[in-house]
Parts: sequence; structure tokens; C-alpha cells
Amino acid sequence: MAQPLSIPVPQAFEYLSDPRNMTEWNSGVAEVEDRRVAPRVGARYRYRFPGRHRFHQMECCAFRSPSLLAFRSERMWTPLGTQTVAYTFRVRGASRGRSTVEVSVDVRVQGGMLLLLPVIALGWRRDLPVDLGKLRDTLDPDPAERAVQTGRGYVEPVARPLARTDPPPPTELRPALSRLEPEPEPGAGEAGPRVFGPEAA
Repeated sequence: MAQPLSIPVPQAFEYLSDPRNMTEWNSGVAEVEDRRVAPRVGARYRYRFPGRHRFHQMECCAFRSPSLLAFRSERMWTPLGTQTVAYTFRVRGASRGRSTVEVSVDVRVQGGMLLLLPVIALGWRRDLPVDLGKLRDTLDPDPAERAVQTGRGYVEPVARPLARTDPPPPTELRPALSRLEPEPEPGAGEAGPRVFGPEAA
């Protein structure tokens, strides 16, 4: 899934290469140890997955500046089995000095967790667009939002005209219908629910 950004490629890649920034937009990362680790293949970071109390290891498994970056978590144990999550980022240039970030999530499960894989995949498909929206808002905030986030500067409030308070129109009374309209026959002119299969990897 891709997300256009208004910042140049080097700036987007630098932001993504620091896993500590994931807590600002990634719903799959609750906390990252506040310790600067130079990004490189094999670099390890301590992070906490949502809903878990202890920290796990996250390893940088791909690093090619400024276009390719990937992180993979260590195997996380549950009563039903194990789960591993990997994030891959591809940063591409766009027109006018902009950039596009392509994000993919790879979830590997074992044991009884295989029974929950459709539910897990559905959750990631639901959350990933929201996460990318947060990433866009974090890197492309408007001036007022940027001042609030950084705590710097003062934004002059914008005066807005008051809404008109015209009296509501008089209520028109209509006679009650003498009969009910018949219900349409099932399937008459109505399409059934559309079922979408998993997207191609």
C-alpha cells in the first residue's frame, strides 16, 4: 500500500529508518526503547507489541539508503502458537521533490495461530490505511498542526463568521398514508453483498 508525501526522499527515509518514530503512527508498535541505534542490516531494537507487557527484539533485515528498509520482530509466543511481524518500506521519488512510501506487512504464524490467520490479516488490512494516514499527518501537517506538535511558534486564530440563525420553516403537515407500500421481492433489483478476497501479495 502506497502513501504520497510532500517531503523529499532522503527526509522520508531518514524518518522511517529510526524505529522510535513508529510509535507516532504505527498501530503495531506500542513502545520502542529510547536509545539511538545506527540503522544498518543486523541492528537490533527493543520494542513492545500492543497488548504485551515485556519487550521483544526487532531487527533491521534490509537497508539500502534511501530506497529500501525492512524490520522483522522476533518470534512472539502465545498460548495458541507463535507470531512474527515484518515491515518493509520502499521510498520512491515523485514529481516536484515529493516522495511515495510503499509499506507492506508480512505476518507469519505457527501452531494454533494458523486458525486465526484470516482474522489477523483482516485486522492488518483494516489498520494499515489508518496508519498510513497518521504517517502522512505526521510528516505533512498544516502550519497550525505543526505548531501544536512541536510546541513552537504562535498561530493566529482565524476569525470565522457566525452561522445564520434564521427561524426554521413552518412544519408542513401531511395526511397519513392510507396503505403501506408493498415490500420489494427479495433479489428484485438489489445486489447481494460483495465479498472481496485477499489482495495479491
